[in-house]
Amino acid sequence: MTSTPSATIPTFTGSFRENLEALVGVLESGDKDPAGKKIGFELERILIDRAGATVPFTGEHGVGALLEELARDRSEDERVLIDGHLLGLSYRVETATEPVAVSVSLEPAAQLEISAGPAHSVQALYEAVCAFDAEVERACATIGLDARLVPVGYNPVVSSPLDLELIPKERYRDMDAYLSRRGRYARDMMRCTASTQVSLDYEDEADCARIYRLATLLGPVFAFLFDNAPMFRGKPSAGMARSRIWHHVDVDRCGIVPGALEGLSFEDYILWVSNVKPILFTDAHHVTVATGDRYSRDIMSERPLAASELMHLLSMVFPNVRLKGFVELREMDSLPPRLAAACTSFTGALFYDKCLEAKLADRLAARLPHGFEGVDENDAVVARLHLEEQGWDAAVYGMPVTELVDALVAIAHENVALGAGCTGVGSDATVPVLQTTDTAAAFDLEGIELLAQMWGERRLPRDSALEL
Repeated sequence: MTSTPSATIPTFTGSFRENLEALVGVLESGDKDPAGKKIGFELERILIDRAGATVPFTGEHGVGALLEELARDRSEDERVLIDGHLLGLSYRVETATEPVAVSVSLEPAAQLEISAGPAHSVQALYEAVCAFDAEVERACATIGLDARLVPVGYNPVVSSPLDLELIPKERYRDMDAYLSRRGRYARDMMRCTASTQVSLDYEDEADCARIYRLATLLGPVFAFLFDNAPMFRGKPSAGMARSRIWHHVDVDRCGIVPGALEGLSFEDYILWVSNVKPILFTDAHHVTVATGDRYSRDIMSERPLAASELMHLLSMVFPNVRLKGFVELREMDSLPPRLAAACTSFTGALFYDKCLEAKLADRLAARLPHGFEGVDENDAVVARLHLEEQGWDAAVYGMPVTELVDALVAIAHENVALGAGCTGVGSDATVPVLQTTDTAAAFDLEGIELLAQMWGERRLPRDSALEL
């Protein structure tokens, strides 16, 4: 008897091939000349009122009303309407050095997110965030809301994620229903957490693979160093609460992408995306439907997809490091704006240095003589588990984490102080995060020294989070 091939297994022809090539094209569009690379960061925070309660979306003093006030003097083009509700803003801010694109959006339980950049300097990003915070403060006063944006990795005033209502966005309702069946902490992730994310440009596919590999290896260390979640469900957390939560969300779309440490190609990444169930699909007409047990590959096999539909598929996976035409590092908790900027300076000064691994091998010759050669995905998982359980006493990749952290800080500081990292493209090419003005470089240096002092005292952001 001749068996009939399953309709859900795509061949590399027809619409699937066309959409595969289009998605690879999205990632290829991120290729930048070294002199054109920029950097950006996103900062999510939780609005908590004077009484110590999380501000909900609804109500005359809710986040929805706050967003309406923020949009009062904005044009229609700057307002983002989703499912009939104002749920975001998109505009530009003029900073002292350059204009910065700003996007304001809401996470599932009305956590307020600002995405700044990309820009040539972290200082410009920070100025854009400070300008937004001033607008929020004025808007809160106007609507009679006595509240503040709290930068923390996990909402410190709730004992259950079900205490928080979802905003009126169909996407989040579908995700909540699906993910809550996949992982016991999925609702905690959606409703209670807030992060800092840094976006890096790459020069080409090989440079992207280099950054992606090192970001995957160093991700557990970044999650530890920027741990800012002292509470979990109303009680003191054991450490790295967001990291622990992500273990229990949805193994198919989270964690380490297979091949991440082996020179991940653009096609490798897209094929991984195609084998994940997208949960929901928003078409080019902004109609959102649940996709049930269908995989992205099934949708890709039906017809050529519009650009917005392709981007939707990329947005429905949540690995430790994500690709969307740039490399997105997602490990860090929400941080106070100056610390988030310092995190961004630190990240850029390290990952834009093509010699980072060689410099680590040189500084850690007794521990890491050949860099991360031979280190596999299991080693990265074990490093994370050790950090979650042992903190500053942990050993990662065969060495005390303190030694690795001190080496990373020294390399970042040196790159900033000298005004150039090893980009591999000639003496005139500098680490892009530093390539604008002396003032911007001084800002980066100040940020890295702030981190160096904190970590030198073996403290983490969480140690002072509740004082903010």
